[in-house]
Amino acid sequence: MLIDPKVNKLVIFNGGGGIVEREIKLSVSPGSNEFEIQNVPASFDPNSANIDLEYINPTDRDVITLQQTIVSLPDPKNVQQLIDREKGAATNIISYSIDFTRELREQVSNICEASSYRTYSDMKGIFNFIINSKKEGEVIIKTTYFISDIRLKWETNLQVNLSDDGKIAELEAYLIVDNQTGFHYDNVELGFAIFELPGAPPVTGTKAEDYYPAEEAEMQQAAWKALPKQKRTQRMKNLML
Repeated sequence: MLIDPKVNKLVIFNGGGGIVEREIKLSVSPGSNEFEIQNVPASFDPNSANIDLEYINPTDRDVITLQQTIVSLPDPKNVQQLIDREKGAATNIISYSIDFTRELREQVSNICEASSYRTYSDMKGIFNFIINSKKEGEVIIKTTYFISDIRLKWETNLQVNLSDDGKIAELEAYLIVDNQTGFHYDNVELGFAIFELPGAPPVTGTKAEDYYPAEEAEMQQAAWKALPKQKRTQRMKNLML
């Protein structure tokens, strides 16, 4: 069964990426219940994927159990071939868009422009799990995973306002969130974390380089291990990214 748990919390790193927490209440039937989580970015770290069961009825703890989780990333070579074909098709369509009406031409241009910016991280990963149940019931599923997309990050901005006589100055500080990924996070509890990559050796090898650029591959491996060292700076609610 396809499910789309709501993103409740998103902790963003100033260096890019972050931790996503999602939650949903599910109904289960006796036997094996298989679920597939939708809208999981390919930039997520399968090793960081975690599922917790929260029991509505405490007595269900022994009769509703998590059996297995299955997480994986799409094949990078196949994805890159698909992206290259889309970009090539978009280029050809734009070349002949003069034959379209103005309204249709604008729509086609928007679609083609979106295709030209697409990367591996805009694809979707696989996050499946199986729950065994001895009866019909309900359970709350909480999932957590780390994403290493450097296009999602935050930075600070300071603005100094001087009075007309130049004697009084007001200082305004802002946290600016930049989300250039293909995934949106609506009405979430947003957290900010200061995170610097540890001094790890560069990632080498075809496999890692196929998945991400060098800096993203290094973040993929190092960031989750360094979570206890991160410093959370602020939380805000009801923000739309």
